[in-house]
Amino acid sequence: MSPYLMSTSSLASLSDADTASVSSLAARRRASITVAQAEQLAADRLAVSLLSEFRAAWSVGDRDGMSAVMLAAIDLDRSAPGEPRLMDEIRGLSTLAAA
Repeated sequence: MSPYLMSTSSLASLSDADTASVSSLAARRRASITVAQAEQLAADRLAVSLLSEFRAAWSVGDRDGMSAVMLAAIDLDRSAPGEPRLMDEIRGLSTLAAA
């Protein structure tokens, strides 16, 4: 939700980190994950998000949106050379499946 549409009390409660509490499950999960694992999870979420965005742009014929997603996918692929390539997934969307 946009902070411009929120009341001041709601906005203040969002920005007040001193009174925030973290569940014990979240604290254990944070303690058991490494920085590399967290970065990999973030990259995976980004890849899924980019693929969904590409599908949405493709379904309406938005070539500018498709190009922007492809450029972001190329950057993501370059940042993780040993991982599966997102551009291969994007190219696979327009390839006819073998029967």
